[in-house]
Amino acid sequence: MVTKSSLKIALLGSLFVGVILSPLHLLSDTSNPLGPVSPDQNAEKLFQSIPAELQNLDYAIYTSNKNYDTERFNFNKRFNVFPHAIFTPTNAQEVAFVLKSLKKNKLDFAIRSGGHCYEPASLSTGFIIDLRNFKTIQPDVKNEEVYIGAGVESGAVIEALGKLDYAIPTGTCPSVGIAGLALGGGIGPLVRSFGLTCDSIKSISFINANGELMEVTEKSHPDLFWALRGAGNGSFGIVLGFTFKMYAVPKASYLELTFGDSWDTKVSAKVLKTWQTWAETLPESINTQLQLRYVNGKSFIKVVALKVGPDKCTEWEKAFSELKPDVKTYGERYLDTALRWAQTPTQPFQKGKSKILMKPITYDVIETAVNYFENLEETEQKFDVAYDFEALGGAVVKGDSAFYPRKAFGWWHMEFYWDDEVESPHSLWCINEFFTDINFHTSKYSYANNVDYDLTKNWLEAYYGDNVNRLIEIKTKYDPENIFHWRQSIPTKGMR
Repeated sequence: MVTKSSLKIALLGSLFVGVILSPLHLLSDTSNPLGPVSPDQNAEKLFQSIPAELQNLDYAIYTSNKNYDTERFNFNKRFNVFPHAIFTPTNAQEVAFVLKSLKKNKLDFAIRSGGHCYEPASLSTGFIIDLRNFKTIQPDVKNEEVYIGAGVESGAVIEALGKLDYAIPTGTCPSVGIAGLALGGGIGPLVRSFGLTCDSIKSISFINANGELMEVTEKSHPDLFWALRGAGNGSFGIVLGFTFKMYAVPKASYLELTFGDSWDTKVSAKVLKTWQTWAETLPESINTQLQLRYVNGKSFIKVVALKVGPDKCTEWEKAFSELKPDVKTYGERYLDTALRWAQTPTQPFQKGKSKILMKPITYDVIETAVNYFENLEETEQKFDVAYDFEALGGAVVKGDSAFYPRKAFGWWHMEFYWDDEVESPHSLWCINEFFTDINFHTSKYSYANNVDYDLTKNWLEAYYGDNVNRLIEIKTKYDPENIFHWRQSIPTKGMR
C-alpha cells in the first residue's frame, strides 16, 4: 500500500505529465478504448457503403442528418465515433428487419438503450441500433406488475410508479436506461429490500440472432432467462422490453449523516470503518450507502440510508452517535425519498471502476482511501470524484440469475468526472493509479454494469465468477455465430 506522501507526489507528478502529453496520446488505448476514431469520416462515402435496403429509412439517422453529430455520442463524451448510420426503430418488425440485413451483410453493430455505459460498448464504427422509441411504461396495479420498454430511463420509471405508491428496484442515476441496468444486475436504494433490478423480471421481450421475436420466461427458456438477468447486455440478442413484478412502497424514510464542514482524514477513516460494521447488522428494510466525494475542490464523507416503511430510520444512533454527525431525516412518500438519493453527473467526460466485496475492506485500505481524498484537496485536482460503498446482502442473497457473486457483503464504485477533453490523460491516470494500488487488497470481482475496458485479463471471471462456463454454453446455443458481440461480450465456445 502506498503512503500518504507518495500519493501526493504521484498526483502532483501526474499533473505535469498530463500537460506535456502530445495530442496523439488522446487517441491511445488508455483514453479511447476504440482506438483512433473511424478511419473514414467522409459522410457521403459512409452513406454509400450502407446496404441499399438500409438506405433512406425514415427511422434512421444518417451522416447527412443535422442531428448526426449529436446522436453519435453517448452520455460519456470521451468516445468520438462515426457510425455509418444510427437506426431508431419504433417496433419489433423494424428491429428485426435491420438486424437481418446487418447479419446478411456481415456488418458490425452495437445496441444502445440508454447510452450510459462508461465505455463505448453501445457505440460502433459500423451501425447502432438505438432503442430510444421503446418508451412504454404500463403498470398493472391489480396484478402488481409493470411492462417497461427498453428505451425508458430509470427516472421515468421511478416517477411513473412512485405516483402510484409502487416501485421496482432501480439504480441511483435517473438518466440510466432501465434495460442496461436490468440486464447487468441493477444495484440501487432498494437492493437489500427487494433484490437487484433483474430479480424482479418476470418476462423479457426479445429478438434472437435469427431476427425472431421471443417471449423469454423462466418456463419458456429457463437457461436464457437466467443468463439475460445479470449477463444480458449485448451478448445474446436484442431486448425490447420487460415485465417486472412491482412492489407497494407508499412510505419510506431517508437518512443523511454528515461529519463537519471540512475534511478530516481521521474522522473519515472512523466513519468508513463504523459504516461497514453497522451495515452488517441491518435488517432488509434498510438500504445504505457511504459516499466519499471530491467536488469543486473539496472532499467530504456522507452516510445515507433508505428505510422502507413508515418508521423513521433511527438505527444509526448506536453506531454513529460518538462521531457527532449532523443528522437529517425525512419520512415521506417513496417517490420523494428516491429523488433525494438520485445522482446525475453533469461533466461530459467520465471513467468508472468497481469492486464487489466479499467482506469489509481492511483498515489499510480505508487509510489509503481517506488519504487519497485528503491529497485530492491538497493538490487541487480539477476533476470530481465519487467513491461510494453500498451494502448488499438482504434480498440479494435469495436471487438466482447470472449476477455474481450473490453472497457479497457489498460493493464500491469510483467515478471520475471532468469538463475538458485535454484533462482526460491525467484524470484516467489518477483513477488507474488508485485502483491499481488497492485492487489486490479488496476483491477479484467487479460489477458487470460498471464496464471497465482496463480489465484486459480475466474480465469474464471478474464479472461473472463461477457462472462463466454456463454463460458460454448458453451463448453458443442462442448465438452460435456470435452476431451479438462487443469487447467484453460473452464469447462462444472456442473463442475464449
